Amino acid sequence: MKQFLSLIFLLLTASVIQFMLLSTSGCAYKLSSRSQLLPGNVKRIQIPLFKNKSVEPGVEVFFTNALKTEALKSSVVSIQDKENQSEGILQGTIQSIDVVAEESVIQAKDTKFLPSETVIATQYKVNATIELVLKRKGSTEILWSGIFKQGSNYTAPQITLPVINTANSLYNHSAKRQTLDALSKEMMQAAFDRMLENF
Repeated sequence: MKQFLSLIFLLLTASVIQFMLLSTSGCAYKLSSRSQLLPGNVKRIQIPLFKNKSVEPGVEVFFTNALKTEALKSSVVSIQDKENQSEGILQGTIQSIDVVAEESVIQAKDTKFLPSETVIATQYKVNATIELVLKRKGSTEILWSGIFKQGSNYTAPQITLPVINTANSLYNHSAKRQTLDALSKEMMQAAFDRMLENF
């Protein structure tokens, strides 16, 4: 009798666990608003090189590659090299890239290794504004568009030794480019996710 009762208890427990797992996975599926298709049910897209309206040369490569990487990772669409093989064109435009000094330190007048009243920027902020437009191939129909703005900080070269009283401009340029590369990846990940949600 005990064995019979324990068998019934095990069957009931297994049924309850199975029901909970199925209902939980069903809820998670329903709660997700992410689509498995791009707007307009586009499955094959071409991503041409971004148009660069900013004063920063070459950043269009960062953003184009970052967007292509997101599209490939999603496995929702395939990227086509030729326009005639695609269903849609996803065109990006870099509207602006601004670099501004965030913080600065004014050196004292009695500093021996810098000119008097020197102002040194200790941190810069890079702000980017990007526009993406998904159009149906061979048409002016816009399936989706969005504008994305984001910024990221980077540290300027620091002058700490008396024998060094100038900053290395190559370091500053390199730090800015690395920041732009990282920023492009963050922005294109957010942009592609938003496009999949058709938001």
